[in-house]
Amino acid sequence: MNKILTLLILLTSINLSAQKIDYSFPEGYEKEISEKDYKYLVDESVKVISKNYKISSIKEGVIELEKGQDYSILNLHNLILKCAELDKKDWSELITSHFNSMHESMEKQKQLDPNKFETLVDYFSIRIYQESFVNQNGGTENLISKKHLNGTVSLLMLDLPSVFTPIQKDMFDLWNKTVDEVFEIAQSNVNKQEFTKMTESIDVNDKKIEVNFIENEDYGASLALDLKNNAPEFIGEWGSVVAIPNKGIVNLCKISKEKPIDFILFIQRFKPVVEQFYNQHPQPISNDFYWYYNGNFTKINVIDKNGEINVISPMELTELMTEKN
Repeated sequence: MNKILTLLILLTSINLSAQKIDYSFPEGYEKEISEKDYKYLVDESVKVISKNYKISSIKEGVIELEKGQDYSILNLHNLILKCAELDKKDWSELITSHFNSMHESMEKQKQLDPNKFETLVDYFSIRIYQESFVNQNGGTENLISKKHLNGTVSLLMLDLPSVFTPIQKDMFDLWNKTVDEVFEIAQSNVNKQEFTKMTESIDVNDKKIEVNFIENEDYGASLALDLKNNAPEFIGEWGSVVAIPNKGIVNLCKISKEKPIDFILFIQRFKPVVEQFYNQHPQPISNDFYWYYNGNFTKINVIDKNGEINVISPMELTELMTEKN
């Protein structure tokens, strides 16, 4: 029995050494967990992933798989943040569930016929990611994407039972459809999800302003792409200011003729809140503010100088507000 155990340990060691594993932290995650715990996370991930896939290398939180498999890379970034919120005794179960769910969803995807567009329609969805995150993980060359918000990328996804997976270009090319057509279907599917809408009146500099919220942990950000249908009551005559710090929550303030400067007070009050929602979520999107008008998003320049927050209105918005009626 001792010889068998020694052999198993030796084989495992050989397998791990054959893979090029770099235990250095991905940039920006050094404060989340210790070096020792990160090594544990990587090794546990390798054990689970190796049951279904062959690993080529691991470096700075990115696992590269050997060519010709379901995935080219797997990412540990979100897993690091999820583990950091749990007791270490619960990590193994979380890691196992995380990667097993990805494998199960890929198996489900294989059962779908990519040639039969009509069988896939109900699975189309949209997810918004930081542009830097997408670029660090292979870019959009082989994916179907649009750019709705500056600094982000909206990806066309398959919403499978336990995971979202991006639609590959070779699959998309089989359908003879335009990007706009399929994104429209995907947005329609997103709009069918249940979500929470809420309005609160808050004090800012002795003035009451209305702040609106959209919440859905998986679809909140994607719902905001179609405000005119999902929350028309949150849009003023001159549009709205929108913040989408992470995939689950959206903060909004109407811009109306009746209350034309509320959006400035909103940005000044909510800038630190948005940054907190952005920094503390495993899937952040943007800590910027955007002007939403007629279906388009324009980034608003916000300057924070020694705690004094100045808001520079987009030129088009300024022109709207100064037009003579």
